[in-house]
Amino acid sequence: MLHSLTSLISFDSEDKELNRARFEALGRQLPLMYGIIAINMVAAVSTHYHDIPFTLSTLVPGLLLLIGIARTAVVIRDRKRVVPDDEIAKKLHSSVIRILPLAATYSIWAIFLFSHGDARQNSQMVFFTSVTTMSAAFCMMHAKQAAIMILWTVTALFSTFLMTTGNMVNQMIGLNMVLIALVFGALLSRAEQNFCQLVMQKRAEREQLVRLQMLNEENHRLANTDSLTGLANRRQFLAEIDSCVERYENSGEEFVVALMDLDGFKPVNDVFGHPAGDQVLIETGRRLRACFDSMPVTIARLGGDEFGLLFHAPGNDDDIMAQAHRACETFDAAYSFDEGSANISATIGMARFPAAANSRALLFDRADYALYYAKQNAKSEPVFFSHEHERLIFASSALEQALRHADLDREMRVEFQPVLDLASGHTRGLEALARWYCPTLGRIRPDLFIKAAENIGMMGRLSEVLFRKAVDEARMWPDHLTLSFNLSATSLSSVSPVMRLLSIAQRAGFPASRIVFEITESAVMNDFDSAMDVLSVIREAGAHVAIDDFGTGFSSLAYVHRLPIDILKIDRSFVHDLSASTRSANVMRSILSLCENLDIACIVEGVETQEQFDLVCDLGGSLIQGYYYSKPLSAGDTHMVLQIEFSTTAPPPEAIAAQ
Repeated sequence: MLHSLTSLISFDSEDKELNRARFEALGRQLPLMYGIIAINMVAAVSTHYHDIPFTLSTLVPGLLLLIGIARTAVVIRDRKRVVPDDEIAKKLHSSVIRILPLAATYSIWAIFLFSHGDARQNSQMVFFTSVTTMSAAFCMMHAKQAAIMILWTVTALFSTFLMTTGNMVNQMIGLNMVLIALVFGALLSRAEQNFCQLVMQKRAEREQLVRLQMLNEENHRLANTDSLTGLANRRQFLAEIDSCVERYENSGEEFVVALMDLDGFKPVNDVFGHPAGDQVLIETGRRLRACFDSMPVTIARLGGDEFGLLFHAPGNDDDIMAQAHRACETFDAAYSFDEGSANISATIGMARFPAAANSRALLFDRADYALYYAKQNAKSEPVFFSHEHERLIFASSALEQALRHADLDREMRVEFQPVLDLASGHTRGLEALARWYCPTLGRIRPDLFIKAAENIGMMGRLSEVLFRKAVDEARMWPDHLTLSFNLSATSLSSVSPVMRLLSIAQRAGFPASRIVFEITESAVMNDFDSAMDVLSVIREAGAHVAIDDFGTGFSSLAYVHRLPIDILKIDRSFVHDLSASTRSANVMRSILSLCENLDIACIVEGVETQEQFDLVCDLGGSLIQGYYYSKPLSAGDTHMVLQIEFSTTAPPPEAIAAQ
């Protein structure tokens, strides 16, 4: 019996968050409760003052007022300090214990005033007592035990008194007070239950937010670390260059971007196999870390056998050259494998900010050009980007001139690379790939002429020519196949370029629902608001949106969540090292899980070997693209791959090609 009574007036000390929420709510409402009690007591005394003894007119009200003032002062003090959780539980418990004598004292005082009053004064006491009781209970609603204690203590005493007066009117009033107390008690219980549910909901939301933040941080860590060497990856390296440019652009400070390429790495892969090549890359990362230990240098693996060095406090050119030479000397010792050993060297190209360039893109390009120049002219030696190199770059303007005067309709063509749906074993769609054979310069790489087209403002016209050719071919495909087409960054700057492409498809009778426009993360991040407008137009037209090369750009999960996309395409760099380390598998597993949670499709790019295919299947990939299934096909050859039936026990690529 005693245990049951104790449980009714106590609070669970383990539920600290709920108790704190109750305590804070009471801290806001208790002063209001004592204020209401004080006002009603003063009003009652003022109408009875000359008809009641000193004890009832001054002593008892004064005592209750002093208690209210003292409790209010304590509450205000507690609101200005951090109250420990165990102390909160004790204060809540004591508030319930304390409320019983206060409620009883008020009830007995009200009964005595009722006994000394006339009919009008008694009506006032009934009204004040009812209002005070319900108001006090309402103010204590977040401590349900205390609220019920107030409600039933006052109601029980006052209504019992009224029912024993022998006056039928008083008896009905007493009965009415009991019924109202029952209803009001139920409402208080429901309100307190809703309050508890709200606190628990907020706690669940906060815990979910923490879990999402932890997942985001883990994905960010995995996505910014090279899975094989443990160094920073290309994404992280480029982000750090951006950060340095932003910090140093107005300070006059300098930094140096260096790109390093291994000489003799390919023969190691060819002779000893990829496991030996992986050992070379891992050992290279270890040697570079040892070389620049305790120095302000960021070391990254950018892909393949290419590494990046970011010197944050470079000194003069001689200092950097000395450090670069020391890095090259770390390769003097031979690399040993189970099958033998190999001698490998390194070539380094460097560019200084701001002397060589004042933006990340130009710095990287010029360091890359210095590396290219070094490999052609001074292999295994560091080379700084110079004015001579800048002069040589101007020669590339020949490409831009050729593009300006090109007959795009005649010289441009489109090839198609299929996407395999593993569930059905059939082609899901095909991606259009641009090709250019220039009569004067020969075959030009797509990345070169697309970049040139963007530089000279021809990207819109070039996209329309390529898209028209792609749509003309896609019209002959089965209706279930989609056509994927890459949009450049310039196409996302306004809605006009995309509207023209959609108009081309409409005139050709090709439904927008079969079109997938592919964009890169970095293109979106150039102007997020404009890109969102363009993507909205695409979706409203019924076409689909895919993020290409996912994991190599600069967007966060927050941006992916905001983008109106249908497909993520995992960059081939994650597939390259899939068999070498669990890190790449973890990244891919996270992205596949992200796509599943967001209810969007996920295409794994760059699947070239049986091993990669099997690993992607094991991780839960359902759509793949790469040489393992099919190389890019000319317009006339697409019918070949569309007739192939594929399964998870697929034949090797040679068998596919034979079909």
